[in-house]
Amino acid sequence: MTTAPWFQIEHPLPMSSKAPHQLEFTLLAPPHEVPQAVRGEFDKQINRFVIEIRYLDDEDFKRTAIDEIVSLRIGKKSRRLLGIELDTTRVNVTEVQFEVKELEQEIERALDKLVRGESGREQSNYSMAKSAIESKRALLLDPNLLVPAQ
Repeated sequence: MTTAPWFQIEHPLPMSSKAPHQLEFTLLAPPHEVPQAVRGEFDKQINRFVIEIRYLDDEDFKRTAIDEIVSLRIGKKSRRLLGIELDTTRVNVTEVQFEVKELEQEIERALDKLVRGESGREQSNYSMAKSAIESKRALLLDPNLLVPAQ
């Protein structure tokens, strides 16, 4: 699973206040916690569509099933969100007909559940990963990528 292109994530620069005599605080996540790019591709080996999230460093992941459709790839050491696996056979994905909205809802539901279930550093990372995926949703959920290549 290495043929799909990576889509770089554009991170906004911190905003500064123009008001005089005010103290400004800008909180930035450590660079290794910030998603750098995302890609999506059907993985024939596991028969699932996978959205991968790339960071500055690589690590092994642990697969965590959310339900029968969605599994998450969570970093073994960092607990960062490294990817989402989707069983597209359970959401009526075919070459002719594809329900993108249903798949978007599954992703949204899984990410919301993940963000709500954590606190601190993990919650911050999961929120950034969710934003990264949402920013590239149209590119990632291209119906041509969601089924195995013929």
